[in-house]
Amino acid sequence: MKKIKLQSIAVVLMLVTFLSSCSSDNNTPDTSDVIFKSSFATDVNGPTTGKVNQELTYVISFEVENSCGEFQRFTDVEFKKEPGFQIEAKYPKAGCESSTPTIKRTTYKITPTLKGTYYLRIAKSDSEYIETKVVID
Repeated sequence: MKKIKLQSIAVVLMLVTFLSSCSSDNNTPDTSDVIFKSSFATDVNGPTTGKVNQELTYVISFEVENSCGEFQRFTDVEFKKEPGFQIEAKYPKAGCESSTPTIKRTTYKITPTLKGTYYLRIAKSDSEYIETKVVID
């Protein structure tokens, strides 16, 4: 009787171990087929004034290495100790038929919660940025 009980417990433990080892706790998408590279802004268009709790939208043009490049995200950077953003683009590892640099666009949205003067800085090179001054009333 003891032997059957021990075998049952062993089977249950093995089953639990097997099921838990097969579950994926990683919720990030598989990025093994893409490459990420920094990209630089060529233009920033948007309002220079706004009101508290009013959403402001900026259209940011940026250059990618080829027509397969796509916007991935904004990353935080510093320009001479001033906060700003860098554009990160993604490219397929498999390559791209077109090798011509292409201008793409993305939007950046912000809803200021306080009055004041803000500066939106987007990298246009490794050492320069496009700065948009925004006054919120």
